[in-house]
Amino acid sequence: MEQTRLDDYLRVIELCRDVESSSANPFDVDITEKLLILKERLPELKLLDELLVDSEAILELSRIIRLQDQYLKGRASALYIDPLLIQLKLKLLPKEALSEAFIKSWHPVAQVDQLSPRGLERAFIYWRDLTPISERFKDKFGNYGIGPGVVEYSDLINLGVFTREQFESSLAELHEELLHESNGEWVDYRQFIGDESFESKVRRAYLLAFLISEGRALLKTEPLTGKIWITALAEKVKGMPKSVAISITGEG
Repeated sequence: MEQTRLDDYLRVIELCRDVESSSANPFDVDITEKLLILKERLPELKLLDELLVDSEAILELSRIIRLQDQYLKGRASALYIDPLLIQLKLKLLPKEALSEAFIKSWHPVAQVDQLSPRGLERAFIYWRDLTPISERFKDKFGNYGIGPGVVEYSDLINLGVFTREQFESSLAELHEELLHESNGEWVDYRQFIGDESFESKVRRAYLLAFLISEGRALLKTEPLTGKIWITALAEKVKGMPKSVAISITGEG
């Protein structure tokens, strides 16, 4: 009997026995993967002793499946819920399903029998006479009458925020800084734009958006953690840009 032909079988048997004799998670054993390995090796087995080793490996895998079953039943009986699994499911839920789940679990303190006609009347008058948001700060900021939009760097030049030379120089400086800091690796986006002041963060984020749009930097996001990573490129890359909305606050 050739030992090399049985190495995969012996490794499967040893792994299963290690899990059985310890408190390790039985799901650490990939049953499907191990069965595919045994299936691939089965035609090579010719001797009775080799077939017996194959039967022993199948037996050990069946014991792991039994442990997995017991593991799930134990977690279910203890009402255990994996927080990471919940977070992932919430991110995958459509808005309609999330709203329905919220309504079903929502139990407001105020009930109909706690409201009075006088209270309803006061609430109606309050909302009826409430000044619209567009009118509340007109004395401080004026009446712009427009919503959020896109500011091109030509607009900043016309407003006197940048000259064309200053803008190109600032882009080059930021690109050089990102090249040095990333050095071929991914760096945290929010750490890179800094925390000195809100104005400084907005300025660096705005310039960085141009570097990314021009293909001189790359950006990636991690949906589960909310992390945003960036890296600089020595050479421009071509491709279809993708829009990513990133909020910037005045907090450090």
